[in-house]
Amino acid sequence: MAAPDPDTPLTLLGGLTPAAFLRDYWQQKPLLIRGAIPGFENPIEADDLAGLATDPEAGSRLVLGHRERNDWDVEYGPFEPDRLARLPERDWTLLVSDIERFWPDGPGFLAQFDFIPRWRRDDLMISYAPPGGSVGPHVDQYDVFLFQAAGRRRWQIQDPPGNPECFEDLPLAILREFRPTDSWELEPGDMLYLPPGVPHYGESLDRGCMTWSVGFRAPAILDVLTGFLEERANVIGDQARFEDPGRPADQWPGELPAGDRRELRDALRALLAADDADLDAYLGRFLTRPTAGAGLAPPDDGEVPAPQPGVRYRVHPGIRRAWFQAPDGPVLCIAGHDHPAPALEAEQLEIFCTVETLAAADWESGFPSIHQVLEDGLREGWLEPDD
Repeated sequence: MAAPDPDTPLTLLGGLTPAAFLRDYWQQKPLLIRGAIPGFENPIEADDLAGLATDPEAGSRLVLGHRERNDWDVEYGPFEPDRLARLPERDWTLLVSDIERFWPDGPGFLAQFDFIPRWRRDDLMISYAPPGGSVGPHVDQYDVFLFQAAGRRRWQIQDPPGNPECFEDLPLAILREFRPTDSWELEPGDMLYLPPGVPHYGESLDRGCMTWSVGFRAPAILDVLTGFLEERANVIGDQARFEDPGRPADQWPGELPAGDRRELRDALRALLAADDADLDAYLGRFLTRPTAGAGLAPPDDGEVPAPQPGVRYRVHPGIRRAWFQAPDGPVLCIAGHDHPAPALEAEQLEIFCTVETLAAADWESGFPSIHQVLEDGLREGWLEPDD
């Protein structure tokens, strides 16, 4: 499925075209959108979210406290049902991440934001709070769309930002100083976009306030570099050593001789050398790596079952898939692997990146690497027979 037409106005963006939003707001300034989804009816009940918070595979947390008391505390799930039943009447927030992994309509909701490439998208997080519920004034280092699904929430921002210092004795990164410059009350269907670095503070005004957060990640360049160096180091292995047979005698024992430095420089250059094709393939692997909390289940005995003809395999919903156009044709990336796919068209690659199940028979004529994909998935636990 292609991205939305960049020049067609979207109600989701308050009548802006994707091109205008990206040009004037994305990573630059906040945008309040009234009626982003007109007539929205919340399909997720509070009990649904509470039940998900008891699931060990779901990432959940509970934030308690209020800004006036500055008594912030955080607990991490999974939670026992009686813990949630004992919560007070106000001043707490339950948050559950990666909702799209558990809610069948989640990917469809997120597809509305496909004017941003999917590799930038992180997850759909839902927060539920009674009156006073909040996570405190803070700063995020990612882009986020804050969609009001039920109840009302007051959002305040400080723009331009002030002192970024946080309290050192709290379990959350709560700003010491927060002086709001703008304040809005969001009702169901409204949405607020915030770029990175904008201090903000949201507080529930109603019982049953539910906010959906669509976050967009931006990997730290240091992490990208570290991953690249780790890959290269694994190729060399720890057995490679500096060697200097037949070396000449040196005059000064404390000197680093020019010949030794030259050999080590050449070794480092060889380690770091990479052309565009190498780097693109690495980026495809790096940006689709499963997260630590994906909940994958590799075979207990370590034996990889062979893919069976005619069997459909279900892709773990937390697995990232992407593709890019290389000089020799498209390359498909899935779960930290890259597979050349020169015979596949863009439409086919988009389908591969969104289907819930895979079978070799559907792809082997145009994508021989499908068998390797299935073997990788079965070995690493992100594929299982679709029973």
